[in-house]
Amino acid sequence: MLVKIIDMSYDGNGVAKHSGKTIFIPHTDVGEEVEIEIVKSRSKFDVGSVTKVVKASSYRTIPPCPYYNECGGCAFQHVSYQRELMLKKMILQNELKKVGYIGDIDIEPSKSNYHYRNKIKLTHKQGELGYISAISHDFVGIKSCLLAESDILDAVNVAREYLKKYKYAHLKSVYFRKFNDGVMIIFLFAKREAFLYDKILDRFPIFLAEGEVLESDKAKINKKYNVVKMSYKILDEEFKIDAKSFLQVNVDVAEKLYDFVVKNVDGKTVINAYSGQGVLSKLLAKKAEKVIGVECQKSSHGIAETIKMDNMTNYNAKVEEVISKLSKEADFIVLDPAREGCKEKVLEEIIKSNIKNIIYISCNFSTLTRDLKHLTKFYKIQKVKFFDMFPLTANMETCVVLEKY
Repeated sequence: MLVKIIDMSYDGNGVAKHSGKTIFIPHTDVGEEVEIEIVKSRSKFDVGSVTKVVKASSYRTIPPCPYYNECGGCAFQHVSYQRELMLKKMILQNELKKVGYIGDIDIEPSKSNYHYRNKIKLTHKQGELGYISAISHDFVGIKSCLLAESDILDAVNVAREYLKKYKYAHLKSVYFRKFNDGVMIIFLFAKREAFLYDKILDRFPIFLAEGEVLESDKAKINKKYNVVKMSYKILDEEFKIDAKSFLQVNVDVAEKLYDFVVKNVDGKTVINAYSGQGVLSKLLAKKAEKVIGVECQKSSHGIAETIKMDNMTNYNAKVEEVISKLSKEADFIVLDPAREGCKEKVLEEIIKSNIKNIIYISCNFSTLTRDLKHLTKFYKIQKVKFFDMFPLTANMETCVVLEKY
């Protein structure tokens, strides 16, 4: 079947039409003509796979990753980085039209579009490490990932060698996290299992965790080896880092994002909702009279407490539990929720309050758009800037500045 790509979907797939039906086709570019086969059919749409590129985009490149067509984690290795940014801007423009925004969208590119991630999570299966495919949902064993920093790839190789020697029935996944002077390795088990330490691991801080999701408060760190002082630097500030708490995966872009946020905050009392380890709170505290951080994860809150300044207050709570009280004190709020976006109660309390300005940071423009539909009834979008925190993938970090009508 020959089709022409006429648009891009929110997840980075090309969009075509055939006999009145929409077809989503990964690894294509707008304007291309491709022969495809249908690999999945639904009542409202089909999913196609390219069998031949008949008319190629001038931006098309050869994907360097050997797992590109299996893994599905990356969406844009088949085009140049310049084109990737253009396509992402197009996708974001289409999304923001849903809330009536047709203004400019600034772009902040990443310094590197490969080897930028300071953290990766690999699934463990029968002694192998890999990803669960976003395409087939099958396990894809890998030897390396082109998104990870080179120091992490060294640690991955060590972990792979280790797991060839020692077999574990309940090991779910292995996390690799960069800090200033090295890489930590976290083994996450579904339930506790005897761990056999090997000197091959001596170069790395090792953490043994138990639970479903490492970042959850329900997950517990049971044992540690080779632990040293672990920290990282952002905007010339040194911050402590641990195995569980949240950290932006692309420090270069994170610095640019935080700098943008700080420059666009002009409130006296600022709420930093979903504040993580307090990095942004501390940067904001140099400008605002008072900063109130709210974070539900205990380990992140604990780190935030160690770095707080005199004009900072940190709450270990869910934002929806304290927003009614805190919104009465503030005139500015920064929202940086997880992919799920904000609870409706959070948005309602902000709207009812005297908060004049909002900065909404989102890594999921679908929930961003959903939440903006509520907020833009009372707040006008002043600026939108897209920070390419996740090059080669369809994920985007978007920052929206809003002001009350």
